[in-house]
Amino acid sequence: MLDQLPEGTGSVVARRARGDVIDAEYDGAARFGGLPGGTYSVEALGDNGAVLAEELTTVGAHPGERPVHGFATSFQDGDVPAILEWLIALRCTVVQIYDWMAEYAAPLGPEEGWKDPSGRPVSYTALRSLAAGIREGGAVAHAYAPVYAVDLAFGAAHPELLMVRNDGGKQRFLDMIELADPANVDWQRHFAASYGAAADSIGFDGFHVDTYGYPRVAGNARGEALDMRAAYESFLTFLRAARPEDQISFNQVNGVPSAVGLPLGPGFRYCEVWPPNDQWRHLEALMDRTSGRAGLVAPPATGGELVRGSIACYPPVWGRGDKESPVLGAAREAALRTVLCTEAVATCLGASALLYGDVNAVLCDPYYPKHERLAVGEAGTAIAWHRFALRCRDLFLEGEDTSWYDIADENGAVALEWDGPVRPEPVGGTVFARVVRSDDCVAVSVLDLTGSAQGSWSEPTQSGRCRSVRARLLVPAPDSWRAAVATLGRHGDRFVAATLTPARHREGRAVEVEVPVESGWSVLRLTRA
Repeated sequence: MLDQLPEGTGSVVARRARGDVIDAEYDGAARFGGLPGGTYSVEALGDNGAVLAEELTTVGAHPGERPVHGFATSFQDGDVPAILEWLIALRCTVVQIYDWMAEYAAPLGPEEGWKDPSGRPVSYTALRSLAAGIREGGAVAHAYAPVYAVDLAFGAAHPELLMVRNDGGKQRFLDMIELADPANVDWQRHFAASYGAAADSIGFDGFHVDTYGYPRVAGNARGEALDMRAAYESFLTFLRAARPEDQISFNQVNGVPSAVGLPLGPGFRYCEVWPPNDQWRHLEALMDRTSGRAGLVAPPATGGELVRGSIACYPPVWGRGDKESPVLGAAREAALRTVLCTEAVATCLGASALLYGDVNAVLCDPYYPKHERLAVGEAGTAIAWHRFALRCRDLFLEGEDTSWYDIADENGAVALEWDGPVRPEPVGGTVFARVVRSDDCVAVSVLDLTGSAQGSWSEPTQSGRCRSVRARLLVPAPDSWRAAVATLGRHGDRFVAATLTPARHREGRAVEVEVPVESGWSVLRLTRA
């Protein structure tokens, strides 16, 4: 929300992407009686209606209902102010605190501080300060918590808790971690007690329950085969009962296991994306398999989860492996463009994306401390695209996605024309269009991916060549609709009224509107007048 209202403020409103406008009670201070779930532009207006100040905010029954993701992974006292400044600029509602533990099976270290499992120093004071600052900013301090990771010494002392392979060996990750059985009740009790005590001591509001994408075939210590989907569900149900108010997300790596049932309560799905799913077009099917609800976009379901939840990927486009020739200049611009387009694609697909966090940083490696630090100008560009995504996101979270039978279908009700191809999926060398409908609203996203050769979040992306598209839409009662367009970098990114002109369709009367796309991304909104 707006912390300070500028001089001359005559009224305050909350404006949503769908066009809803809610007036605040204003008597020098602004109060809203309760905003429905969504992302809003809260605007201070002068007596003439001019926007004097605005801020974006996301509200809901809980922050996981529509997560705005960030991460933090630097835990020294001097790190905290800059981390909080970046997270606030991103308007995060959920912040993953990554690799903070003293040990996997005993996460809370002494008050004088400790070293994490990779040997990095962790300040207990900094962790507490970071968690408090995240909460004060209206977000959840979300502790990274691997579902089954135990240290070798713990595993040796408790072999009855471990999973085994089909050759009798222990299930391991790297050389320093063994895997406990998520369905083992004694492990569930230990996890809930140890991580719960750490959360209460530090001030975390919940847990990102991580998996490593395997085992696919596993047994318990008694040699009995495990159904990993059932094992995870058992673990999550126990954790929810032990921590009923905590925010819980669960990582289904590359969609595995598909359709895990999440317990009711604050939480959301999370899908970490890896090759071979290294193209933007793979994201939609991954998210659908993760939820088990292919093809649907819907408001939050019972329990508060979005159908497609949140994704995380690590665009390896910054040349970190070549220390002698770091990515600079135009190559660095292309690396950033890949990140920008990745979040834009996720937004159009009705998902959140975990990409940004720490101090002006972007993820590029699964070990979060190996992130890329953005320069000041790059961070500004990232914020501009990110806030445009937030401003428009609700249009793609609610309604029916008709893209696959509207775009480029000769019978489709939506046609987008320019001198290049338009596709309903995010493939390289095209304009990616997404259409989501409700009875009184049609939203069309136009994202220029012509600068991508392979349509991959793993490869650099150049600026595109599309500057505008002509949109033609078949709608009932064409005279009863009005149009607005939000264009990245124009008019403060706000939706601005656009002129509809009559057009013809094989089924009768249609409407047309010109949609500028100079900076790479625009959103058209039609609503009933």
